[in-house]
Amino acid sequence: MRVSIIATVLSVVASGTALSDPPPQLPAVSLITSSIPFQCSPGKSIGVSVEPSKLTTSLSEMQFWTTGHGRTEEYASCDFRIELNSWYYKYRVAIAGATVRGHANLTEGVQIFQFNTTAIFRLQHLKNFSPITPPEITNLSISTMLTQLTPTAIGGEDSFDDDFEVAVRPPGQLVWSPCFHGSEGGGQDSTYIDFLVSASSSDKTGEGTGQLTSGLTIDWDLVWEECTPDWDEMYSWGDVRIENWQSCTYTSANNQTYKL
Repeated sequence: MRVSIIATVLSVVASGTALSDPPPQLPAVSLITSSIPFQCSPGKSIGVSVEPSKLTTSLSEMQFWTTGHGRTEEYASCDFRIELNSWYYKYRVAIAGATVRGHANLTEGVQIFQFNTTAIFRLQHLKNFSPITPPEITNLSISTMLTQLTPTAIGGEDSFDDDFEVAVRPPGQLVWSPCFHGSEGGGQDSTYIDFLVSASSSDKTGEGTGQLTSGLTIDWDLVWEECTPDWDEMYSWGDVRIENWQSCTYTSANNQTYKL
């Protein structure tokens, strides 16, 4: 039997124009990194797949930091980044919600009571690309596409050993990526999505144990919109923009050091 725990789902607020069908070519994942490798290791326990309507992240080793016994709350988290390239020309993308899936083995009244799902889109732009002259200077633009704390109630009575599924409510309004030119990832523009996923559980008696037997899987709902690329708009995109965010300093063949 599959137990489904559905949070309140709000209707997506339209951006003022009709959504489009997905593009004929989907982006490719070129790199995965993690800041918490013992919870989610890029070469071992992070899986990413991209479909027209969703981006799925599978975190097979994500686990509560202890197994209960004397602790009143447990916490499991994964903070990771994926680099994407080959975005299709004249499209942009947004995240319209998510679904958290997994299997839990909870004893003695342990309960999973909250999930955090956050996705942040990053655009890194190499300013002095053609020609590249030292130092290499990169600007950074970011926007948070989705960040939700979702209350839930998995377990909490005696023991629970079953699948679960939790719907994450959509954002109040869609937060769009920049409009893609089709060259992202192969030149002066790199695109990433930072993900932060966490689960919290409580152990009221101090006697129970809580395990995510296969980690967590998150389906991030994708929506698409056709658009007209514009370089000026692209480089003014983002809720946060940092000029000269990164500078690459190195020594040339004649031992001259270049720096910002």
